Amino acid sequence: MAEDLLLRTLGLVGPGRAGRAFARSWTEADGRIGWVLGRSGRLSDTSEPASSPETDGLPPVGIVVLAVPDDSIRDVAERIAPRAPCSFALHLSGALGADALSAFRPHGAAVASFHPVRPFVGAADEDLRGALVAVEGDPGAVDAGLALAERLGARPYRLASTDRGRYHAAATLAAGGTAAIVSIAVRNWVAIGIPEDVARETLGGLSSRAAAAIAARAFAEAFTGAVARRDAGTVRGHVDALAREPETLALYRALAEETLVRTAGLGREDEIRAILRAGNPARDRNATPS
Repeated sequence: MAEDLLLRTLGLVGPGRAGRAFARSWTEADGRIGWVLGRSGRLSDTSEPASSPETDGLPPVGIVVLAVPDDSIRDVAERIAPRAPCSFALHLSGALGADALSAFRPHGAAVASFHPVRPFVGAADEDLRGALVAVEGDPGAVDAGLALAERLGARPYRLASTDRGRYHAAATLAAGGTAAIVSIAVRNWVAIGIPEDVARETLGGLSSRAAAAIAARAFAEAFTGAVARRDAGTVRGHVDALAREPETLALYRALAEETLVRTAGLGREDEIRAILRAGNPARDRNATPS
């Protein structure tokens, strides 16, 4: 089926980072691009300006891909669908389901979400190769999307529509959540006088190496740090040091608990959990009775 899909012409709406990466994978697999639609109007595959899609129809294509911001997908689909005849319509959002493209259905197109789990930064060589691609939507479009992902060198995954929220929240935690944790760590280093650029470079690098270890090894082997080693004294020192930063301490406790779960069986779990639940022992000992 993937070979048949690549014989179809592609229409791309949104030549941004994700759109260009998709187009690069498509052309590398010998697919043909019929037209590209950006903010300023329609562009052909030779990048020659053409008239506005608001008044003119677009040449028929086999597949239309919407690579636009999540909040724009429904509106863009409603404006484009009557003017863009196609067999399949896909969008690249992980947050929205295939129904965001429902405007294409009355015009004969099956629709699906086609979400590559990869951050796109605009590098010249970015494509979909090796990325997990979650596909959800109309049965025919899902089958086509799974076959297409495989042909583009990605790893296809059939996603149930009922699982989309949890799926995307988890992906957001892994990407934006990692950045947020590093940001909190940097803020704590800056508070003790370490320059922000030094803190960001050092802690960001530390985080990327830890993430690389998780990608390459089982969790039980990849976790490091005081909790994974069951260094109770060090954990107690961390809890004391963060006592005046309740939000950071709450995050530390939550991450420590996940570490204990993933490294279960090493011993001292109850002792570590007791330390995490405690307040600041040093402060409590020095407190003046009321």
